[in-house]
Amino acid sequence: MTGKVATIVQRVQALATLPTVAAKIMKVADDPHASIARLHGVLNEDPVLAARVLKVVNSAFYRRSQAVASTLTAIHVLGVSSVRSIAVAASLTRLFRGPQLARLKEVDGLWDHAVAVGVAARALAARTQVAAPDEAQLAGVLHDLGIVVALQGDFPNFRQVVEQAIARPEVAFREIEREVMTVDHQQLGAALCEAWNFPPQLVNVCLHHHDPLTLPPEERALPALVHVADVLAAQVGLGFSRTVEHAEPDPEVLALLRLDDAALAAVRDRLAAEVREAMALMAA
Repeated sequence: MTGKVATIVQRVQALATLPTVAAKIMKVADDPHASIARLHGVLNEDPVLAARVLKVVNSAFYRRSQAVASTLTAIHVLGVSSVRSIAVAASLTRLFRGPQLARLKEVDGLWDHAVAVGVAARALAARTQVAAPDEAQLAGVLHDLGIVVALQGDFPNFRQVVEQAIARPEVAFREIEREVMTVDHQQLGAALCEAWNFPPQLVNVCLHHHDPLTLPPEERALPALVHVADVLAAQVGLGFSRTVEHAEPDPEVLALLRLDDAALAAVRDRLAAEVREAMALMAA
């Protein structure tokens, strides 16, 4: 972590705290010795979050023939990893829709874009089977976390970034960030994920969703899914997508994931409707 990144993240950590229960869930899920009963107990410390998890589990995303009536059943049915991803994604709503964003109307829609990328990444993961759909959805929601970090930790400079991005649409958002702040949202998002003790694959998504092929081959799948999902969300016009750098996904990334035009079209055509449902499910 560079000095500038560390300085900004330190300013943010007191403000952009991961909700306590979500942080505990991450810790429990990453402990190989943790029991299902322990995760169940932690989740139920936050009844609102527990109810939201049940809403997601019983939604059309899972197409279950029988309703899941308890969080304990949800953990048994879906597994610890899936429940972790659902709980953390749902708990991020307040962070991405906090008062800081209201200070800069140009980035209104950041949460919409985050949810859209999460939904698209989930659908792509289900098609390609290179990652668990729930983990892909969480990765998509997190991918632009660095924008929140910049808003909260370096607001005057980030406002300049946005103003210049509007005036210079031909220049990549990351390039303008580096000119003005000397760091970009990929670095900032990855640093906050590390501060939150998120697993390496989620740190990589924040750090490499624009350039997944720079990673070692065994680490590319999840950032690659999010790269494609990011472009699809922008194509459909969902939320704040000025950070997206290309009109089409990288052909080499598509080849890596074995995705063709028909698969992309199928995900894109359903995306707006599925995002509306996901927004309702994860609403605070």
